Amino acid sequence: MIAKLVLLACSAAAAPLSEQEGAITGGVVNASAGRAPVSGATVVLRLQRDGGLVPFRETTTDAQGRFLFRQLPVGRDRQYLPGANRDGVHYPGPRVKLTPQQPQARVELPVYDCVTNPSPLVIRRHEITIRPGSDALSVTESMTIDNPSAKSYVGLAPRGGDEPITLQLSIPPDFERTTFDKAFFGRRFSLADGKLVTGIPWPPGQKELKFTYLVPNGRSRGRWERPLDLPCPHVRVRVETARPEKVSCNLPQGQSEAGREAVFESSDQVLPAGYTICVRLGPVPVPLAVYARWLAVAILAALVAGTSIVILGRRLGGKSRASRPKTSEVLKTRVAGAKRSVPQRPLPGASLRSAASHRGPPS
Repeated sequence: MIAKLVLLACSAAAAPLSEQEGAITGGVVNASAGRAPVSGATVVLRLQRDGGLVPFRETTTDAQGRFLFRQLPVGRDRQYLPGANRDGVHYPGPRVKLTPQQPQARVELPVYDCVTNPSPLVIRRHEITIRPGSDALSVTESMTIDNPSAKSYVGLAPRGGDEPITLQLSIPPDFERTTFDKAFFGRRFSLADGKLVTGIPWPPGQKELKFTYLVPNGRSRGRWERPLDLPCPHVRVRVETARPEKVSCNLPQGQSEAGREAVFESSDQVLPAGYTICVRLGPVPVPLAVYARWLAVAILAALVAGTSIVILGRRLGGKSRASRPKTSEVLKTRVAGAKRSVPQRPLPGASLRSAASHRGPPS
């Protein structure tokens, strides 16, 4: 009975397809081993729906690495994406559109062996554009990341079960508002120890990575530094500024393609990973908010100083009035003294000598 069911299943897989039946057939091959067929590989078929790709069907390859998806909806808006899994890595294939005119398609899905260490990745070209602004430096980086080997680089999983890190971006740690050109990379990068990291597997071939971030002027202080993440034979730094003569860099001077920019470029040697690029931007525009803060501090200091002077003046004036007798009291003292200095019955001799001594100058 089991043999009969297997025979029916094989005959169904080998049966010719109707011209109007939507179907995707193909095979999974190991591109790291001369495109040998891969048996038992999981193949996932995704369908484009509501602007995204959602899992639609799933199957497994046979002993010859073949797979088949049949009875698929056909239409002008029916777009599919088949992909194969190997060693925990999903390898998407080409997009397929099934229409009434072309209801069937055949694809080949290459997969690769994996390597965990060391990293084979290099950056073929690294473009950096710096735009100084009144509040922050806007930095855009574009790099071509290449895996020249015949295996997928998946990184070494750290202890604790965390996702392995295959690439980290050592941009300035005080960066703000990082935006990736492709949403895929934006979803796969996270922040760890002040660096952007990802565990994306890197199959053989090249991929373009582009992103933009901001560095506040108050923290940059007219200086931008960044270590290289991977070895790179070609680094180009471009600074858009009205005074390019004030900009300096530890890379050789490059050829400017337009005015109002300073260009620095290294293409005669491979710079190693960790090599720090340093750019001095010269005078950086001070934001209006900084001027406002300085003005507010100056006004506050003037108010505090003025208030202190007024309070001190009042205290000194109060002490002076307290130490000086009033006019009426002085007059009374003088009158009383005058009355005491004229006795009613002066004694002869001594009283006269006493009166004479009071009238003379102080000794």
